[in-house]
Amino acid sequence: GHGRAGLGVLVRVGAAALAAAALALAAPPVRAIETDQYYAWGRPLADATDALNAKVGLELERVLAAVNGKPSWQRLSCDDVRRRVSDHLRQFLIHDVELWANNTSLIERIPADAGEEFQYRKRYLYHDHGFLDPVTMVPPSPNIEVHGVRFGTDKLTHFFSEGWWYHKVYRRARARGRSHAEAERQAINRGLLSERTILGMGASGVLSIADLEANHQGMLFWNAVCGRDDPLLERTPAGWSLRRDFDFRDYVTPEWDESWQTSIVSKRRWRRIRPVLERYCPLLDDPSVRRQREAYRLRDRETPTERRIRELVERGKLADPERFSIERLCGGDSR
Repeated sequence: GHGRAGLGVLVRVGAAALAAAALALAAPPVRAIETDQYYAWGRPLADATDALNAKVGLELERVLAAVNGKPSWQRLSCDDVRRRVSDHLRQFLIHDVELWANNTSLIERIPADAGEEFQYRKRYLYHDHGFLDPVTMVPPSPNIEVHGVRFGTDKLTHFFSEGWWYHKVYRRARARGRSHAEAERQAINRGLLSERTILGMGASGVLSIADLEANHQGMLFWNAVCGRDDPLLERTPAGWSLRRDFDFRDYVTPEWDESWQTSIVSKRRWRRIRPVLERYCPLLDDPSVRRQREAYRLRDRETPTERRIRELVERGKLADPERFSIERLCGGDSR
């Protein structure tokens, strides 16, 4: 009996690995990683907007310098240059901007150092996991604050990488005559497919709506690089240049914070994270947490991603993310 059971486990794990590998071939190069904004509750965190803007601006200028350094720059279209920017910013697995944010001394993070990182892994929202759990394969991303919003640095890769894939889906749909709303919906559906499979629910038991929000904002960025009305890039007599500085304030919203934009989790995962989440309940009364959530509330707007999620919830295709909110849990709802 034990031998057959063990063989069954291996078969299931092997089948899951094959499925994951097949999906990974079709998926963008972004790693499935979790984060925990609750962990940073009640603790000060310096805003990193200016430092991150400067980093992205520097990388954009590097691409343009390389483009303008070749005689062929005059023959390049804006879309050609945009692809070169994408190739530079989007690297395999972990992207340069996220790696930089995880390691630079110019940005304050929680956890702040290697010692706290060790404690973070032992205490964060997803620390209770099985031996073969995909969550064990990569470290959790730290918290940073940008434009008054706290989020895991994994959102930076989602913004540039998944945002690029959203952009490609969007452009193909527009080329086929779809309206902006229809093309946007197709891009969001593409992100949902990833989150429901290899990059989310199918791997870690977590469908991160906050990841989808960062994806969508990344799409808006890539669309705007060569947009019709106010493009980021322009060709001048001296070469390709930026018409304005890149600014994360144009894109970061409270929906990037997973303690505000609650994820949908599987029953198996919920059993493990619920006791951890309950430990954060007393911090809902912390003055800094209350101020932060009130500030989020004032900025909160229904997004296209939220509308799509609501449609799927109403059709019974997805669980209601509100079921997993800390307010619902700490209010005594047994679910």
